[in-house]
Amino acid sequence: MKILSNKQKLLNSLVTMTLLSIGQNSQASSSFTSQSTISFGISDLANGVTATSAYTPADAAFSYVFSAPGSVGAIVPASDNAVAVSSLGFGAAHMFAVNGYALAGSFTSQHIGWYQLDFLNESAETQQIALTLNYAIQASTQGDAATDVIVDFSDALSSQLLANAYFNNGLLNVTSYDSALVSAGDNSFMTYTFTLGQGEARSFYTDVTINGTLQPAAVPLPAAVWSFLAGLMGILGVKKRKTTPAKLA
Repeated sequence: MKILSNKQKLLNSLVTMTLLSIGQNSQASSSFTSQSTISFGISDLANGVTATSAYTPADAAFSYVFSAPGSVGAIVPASDNAVAVSSLGFGAAHMFAVNGYALAGSFTSQHIGWYQLDFLNESAETQQIALTLNYAIQASTQGDAATDVIVDFSDALSSQLLANAYFNNGLLNVTSYDSALVSAGDNSFMTYTFTLGQGEARSFYTDVTINGTLQPAAVPLPAAVWSFLAGLMGILGVKKRKTTPAKLA
């Protein structure tokens, strides 16, 4: 009787260990990687016209992460992007990237990078300026994940959205809202031509938004695992029946 009891304990332990192992491996991790590379170009910039550009990450009111405590992690924009940059310069590329992963629970995030361009005409004449926004967008996912990248180009003077580029599931959709803006989705750039009077100043905003949603997917157990568990439970049932004393009539 004691030997049978020990065997039963051993089988119980095997079942418990198997179930624990299954619980640890029944979730598949999910991840996303998204980035946007931005650069600005100017043509027809006359003497007496100054142009500056800057970048800053959006504050917590606009960038957020919703998650289950301890179940997810996110890498927000790289260290060289994490602080305000006094001047980006023109023709120089600037990357804004977000990576997220989840092993359990769920993950929903939004991160925004703000770019601002300022122009001032200190010459004695009205000037015409052609501003070109170059951007390259990349996004990839693994497991049960979704991500999209949005680039908004707007005029600070009128608060008008001039153009929008939306990248999702490998597809890029570019929309122009102003006749003065020429966009080309295939080449990923947009050019906006405007005039600046004597003593006038004008600013433009480019906002990059990266959204991410993760939900680790359950991994179906292989048939062999279920067969193994069924066999163990069957053996336990047989042992239990053999060791159960018969009731007296």
